[in-house]
Formats: sequence, C-alpha cells, structure tokens
Amino acid sequence: MLLVFLLAVRVAVRSAVSAVRIIICMTTQTARTCTRPTTIIHPTGKSSTVRTLVREWSALSIAPSTLRRVNGWGLPGKRVANLDEVLIRAGFGLEATDSVGDQYLFKLVIRAANDELATRIVLQRLLPPLISIAARRGKLARGGFDEALTDTVAQAWIQIRTYPIEKRPIKIASNLVRDSEYFAFVRDSRLKQLAVAWGDDAIDKIPTPETQINPEDEVVNLLAEASKWNLGPRSLSVLQQLADGKSFRSIAADAGVNIRTVHSWRSTAISELREQMQCAG
Repeated sequence: MLLVFLLAVRVAVRSAVSAVRIIICMTTQTARTCTRPTTIIHPTGKSSTVRTLVREWSALSIAPSTLRRVNGWGLPGKRVANLDEVLIRAGFGLEATDSVGDQYLFKLVIRAANDELATRIVLQRLLPPLISIAARRGKLARGGFDEALTDTVAQAWIQIRTYPIEKRPIKIASNLVRDSEYFAFVRDSRLKQLAVAWGDDAIDKIPTPETQINPEDEVVNLLAEASKWNLGPRSLSVLQQLADGKSFRSIAADAGVNIRTVHSWRSTAISELREQMQCAG
C-alpha cells in the first residue's frame, strides 16, 4: 500500500513539475516574442535603392514638422521624439502574432488611405520583408535586386493606400507583404494563364473592380463575373478547372473522356462566354 502511495506521489510530482516547466516555457516564449526593441537597425547594403530609402527615412524620422504631424494623429502611447518609435509600436522586428503592434499598424493603414506620410511610415515598417522578396525575386529579374525591389516597393505603396481595412482588419503586415509580392510578380502571369485558357478578349471584357482586391479572391471574382453570363454548368466547370491550373489531360481523366472532348468543351465555353458578353454589351 505504501509503495502504491509513493508511486502515486511520484507521478503527481512529475506531472506538477512538467506543468511548471510548460508554463515557464510558454511565459519565456511569450516574453521573447512580445518584448519590443528599444532601437531599430535599418537595412544596409550596396543597393542604391535601399540606401536611398533609409537615408530618406533618417531625415524624415527626426524632422520637427513631421513629428508634430504624427504626434497630432492621436495614436496610442506617448508622444514620439523619433519616428522609429512609431515603427517599434507597429511591430517592427516582432512576430506576426504581435496583436498589439498589428492593431497599431492598422490605425496607420487607415490613415494611409489619405495621407502620404502615414503611407511612408507603413512602407518603412514593411521594408525588411520587402527586401527579402526582392532578394528572392531579383535572381530571376532582368535588372536584378534593384529592379525587383523597385517593383516591390511600388506595389507596396499601392497596397498600403488601397488596403481593404473592413475586410482584412488583422494580420496587416503579413497581408500587405503578400499582396505586394502577388501584384508585383504573380498576377500578370496568372492572368496570362487565364487568357490562354479562356481567350484574351474574354478576360479583357470582364470588368476591373473599382477597389483593390485580395490576391486569393481575384480568380474567384473572375469566375463570379463569368457565372453571370448564363453559361451552361459544363462550360462554367471547365473554365473553373482551367483557372485552377488543371491540364486538359487531367480534366479528361476525371471526366472519363478523351482530351479532344475537353478541348471541345473549352471551345464551347469560350464561345458561350463571348456570345453572352456581346449580347450584354
């Protein structure tokens, strides 16, 4: 009986120790993740584009007129003496799970819709991951890193100013970085694939949305527009599968038909789409 008791105590102690260790580990990880830096080391390197952006920021961040404007925005926290403090509060250098920084950045993005200074601050907040995108994409770009960074930064500026704040109120930095890469390097090739699958004139006649849309929604929106033209179920299904990147061979195998039949379905779908668009126009 005593032996059973001792074993039970030992198990209980081990469980308690394990629980304490887990709590300590979680607390340590949380502290490590959420501890904000007190200073920022801005990107450096040989790139003239990076040097220009950082030099511009260095002057802007301590300009008295700029600080007066930013301190008048009513952002959370004390008045700032350097715009680097704003970047830190907006989650610069922290994990994407930093909800406090995310909400602070959200307030900046709301203002950025009509304020170029706020846009520039958000751009500086995103600069490290934008540089990482350019380093990766620049290996394939004709103009190398600088060309890729110029394209990425240009798209980031647009995405910041047109960010759909009501639809995507969280994970602001992650969304902006992903959108910038998509519109700078992915979107055109994806639309070219659709043009091959559907026909250039069909793509051109589908209206462009008035506001910027999410990358993951773009093909969905194109298909939604196509569905308005009263296409047959088979035609719409073929366009959907081609838009998803499926090959004619794969579609044929799934449907139990030969490839020529799928080509015929695709031709019929495009003919229907063009006919409906012409009638509507």
